[in-house]
Amino acid sequence: MLEIQFDSGDEKSIAWIDVKGKCFFPKVFVNSSEAFVSYDRNEEILGNKCPKIEIEVKILEDSDNLDSLSGKRKRVSEEIEVEQIERGKSEGTSSNVRNLDAKRRQIVANEVDKARWEKTKLLKEGEKEYTIVKNLFLSGLRSVETDATITRIHQCTRTGVLDKARYEVFMKQMEIMKKARGDANMVFAWHGTSAEGVDSILAHGFGMPDQVQTPRPHGVGVYLSPAKLPHISAMMSDIDDNGEKHVILCRVLLGKCEKIEAGSNQKLPSSLDFDTGVDQLTDPKWYVVWPTNMSTHILPELVVSYKSANHVQGQVTGTPCVKLDSPVPSPFVAKLFAKLGRSLPPLKVLQLQTLCGSLKDGKVGKDMFMEQLRSVVGDEMLRSAINEIRG
Repeated sequence: MLEIQFDSGDEKSIAWIDVKGKCFFPKVFVNSSEAFVSYDRNEEILGNKCPKIEIEVKILEDSDNLDSLSGKRKRVSEEIEVEQIERGKSEGTSSNVRNLDAKRRQIVANEVDKARWEKTKLLKEGEKEYTIVKNLFLSGLRSVETDATITRIHQCTRTGVLDKARYEVFMKQMEIMKKARGDANMVFAWHGTSAEGVDSILAHGFGMPDQVQTPRPHGVGVYLSPAKLPHISAMMSDIDDNGEKHVILCRVLLGKCEKIEAGSNQKLPSSLDFDTGVDQLTDPKWYVVWPTNMSTHILPELVVSYKSANHVQGQVTGTPCVKLDSPVPSPFVAKLFAKLGRSLPPLKVLQLQTLCGSLKDGKVGKDMFMEQLRSVVGDEMLRSAINEIRG
């Protein structure tokens, strides 16, 4: 590009920046009359050896054609870039190539380490938090899935305004419960869900529980299992397209718990004396947080993703009764529940677990057990499972 003084005829080469912010410099520099002993002669040189500059002069003379200017500038930019690359090769700029390769490797590494879930950070294996959660999770899970391996652990960051507000609400609720009950009874617990469920919970918090068919296991609410029993919640998690299951470790304010009988439709505390529900007061396997309290009594902390050899998309893994409540009254019943547990949806598995516990505790007889089993599973599936076991 040239700057021409019309009164004196002096010319000067200038650099320029295009609409995309790229900088360009002329290959041949001209400075007033010092660069042109003979104007006609140098104009010929300019035309032969640097056509790009001549093009730019013509473009400036036609200021009305902006679209043409943009297109020609792009072509000029490409020509200059090609010349710069060729010149860089001839000058042996191997260090630039090495720097570029290093940047590409860094980009690839960043993509690998990128957190899958928004509002979380990916913990690295070897970190203190990673080791603690890994040991806690696998110590319970491997009683059911011996070959399970953790693929990733994400920790909630709570950097956004809404996330900080949820944390403050949780902490405020803890103070209120301490004053009212003497102890907020804060525990860590697991919640199993799908990959989409994890997205929703981390973005918006826990939503209204799905309406399931009766009999309900222990009321309507958000179900979580104690920290030492992650395998129970893991059974309620769906397998995603990558063959992974996901379980969320949460802080939960239990307050004062009340026992909820199996098959109950309860949605609220039975009185102001209680805050949450459990399946049994001694060594509960399920905590039930009522829908009215799910935004104040539960705080997600980490997401554990894992794989197992027996993960099959669309199925529930594990043995809902044998592994969790063994021993069962009969080896045949054990095989039957194991067979049914691999083909039923998560909520049905939960109902089977409750039914199995009632049978083991002697709360139902064999006739009542079979009647309730048929209502949960259905005659056709039950008949098919029995025939497969008998061969």
